[in-house]
Amino acid sequence: MESIRAWTGDGVMAIRDIVQAAAGAGGDKLYVDDVFSTYLYTGNSSTQTIANGIDLAGEGGLVWGKCRSTSRIHNLYDTERGVTNRLRSDGTNAQDTGIQGVTAFNSNGFTLGSDAQTNYLNNTFVSW
Repeated sequence: MESIRAWTGDGVMAIRDIVQAAAGAGGDKLYVDDVFSTYLYTGNSSTQTIANGIDLAGEGGLVWGKCRSTSRIHNLYDTERGVTNRLRSDGTNAQDTGIQGVTAFNSNGFTLGSDAQTNYLNNTFVSW
């Protein structure tokens, strides 16, 4: 696999080296796919676990979801606010509370509840 490279002014560096330097990474290498995943799924209007390989329970993070088959809202859930709080990037209300979107942050992804904005039956979704 070829490495993506960027001009830094002093020379050319691999993008992963730039990300590591910005994060202050030392020792073990950290790659973008260790902390970022695009995951496609189909809603089932019930509980379902999304195993995207990201340790949200131990490391924390953000889940951004969007329906692909209809015009539903953007849903953002982060480990700082907890699973009962959703941010909407496309609305005027900053935060919704008490909904059943993301119901758990797991060591390999997250669990969805029955909220139609994140898990409507037979609709296709993307999460980042």
